Amino acid sequence: MSETGPATPMKLLELFEEGKRFTEDLLKENERLRMLAASLKAERNDLQSQYVKVDVPHLQQKTALLEQEVQRLRGENKELKDEFTAVEEENRTFADRYVQVERQNSDLIKMYVASYRLHSTLRYDEVVKIVKEIVINMIGTEAFGIYLYDPGAQLLFLIGHEGLPDSTPSSVPITPGVIANVVATGQAYTRPGDAPKNGGAEGPVACIPLKVGDNVMGLILIHELLIQKEGFSPNDFELFELLGGHAATAIYTSKLYSQSERKRTTLEGFLELLRADARPQAS
Repeated sequence: MSETGPATPMKLLELFEEGKRFTEDLLKENERLRMLAASLKAERNDLQSQYVKVDVPHLQQKTALLEQEVQRLRGENKELKDEFTAVEEENRTFADRYVQVERQNSDLIKMYVASYRLHSTLRYDEVVKIVKEIVINMIGTEAFGIYLYDPGAQLLFLIGHEGLPDSTPSSVPITPGVIANVVATGQAYTRPGDAPKNGGAEGPVACIPLKVGDNVMGLILIHELLIQKEGFSPNDFELFELLGGHAATAIYTSKLYSQSERKRTTLEGFLELLRADARPQAS
């Protein structure tokens, strides 16, 4: 079984620095294009003023030449306008790209903080609580469940949820359908863009696999999105991938630690009883 560890904070910081450098380059290129557009406009005005102020001693003889020159200037003017329009369109493209890069940087920072929190504790209940906060704040959902997968029993066991009714079953059998496909393939599922944001009887709006390496060890089933969230964006799918790895590793590690800690406590208690029985009793 191959295991792929979670993205390290250093790699995330490198991605952030790369995004920052790209943003600075965009701003410099934007300023250069603005200066070029201003220069072209000034040059056009100078050309027009030169020919407007031309003193023609013999107007009748040079009328034909001036008309040709006017036509040429009109052509140049049109070319300059077209180029100016293209520069403005490119500026808008750069501005949109800048906003997108800023949003990606913000998401990277949030994911770094979330990853740090996930791996900063070995308490199982604390890890589950942090995963719930990440799902609420970063994905934008108000009804979801976090499940662990038991391949032997083919069941999903609920370990944490938000917005689900108290009657929600603590275990869910894996039957043919969306959930079974996600467990089998390890690929996240989301409803089509025009589907309702409330899962209802049709099943979950999204299903995120929690994977350690290539093995699915749990699922996050999202049943309802926040009212202000229209649907899932490309950034959400990247977040699904990162969350699936980091959350799974943190849950798996904390669960193993909790089990080993209980065994250690039980063993120490047993040994203490043995030592107490072996001590000589005071007469």
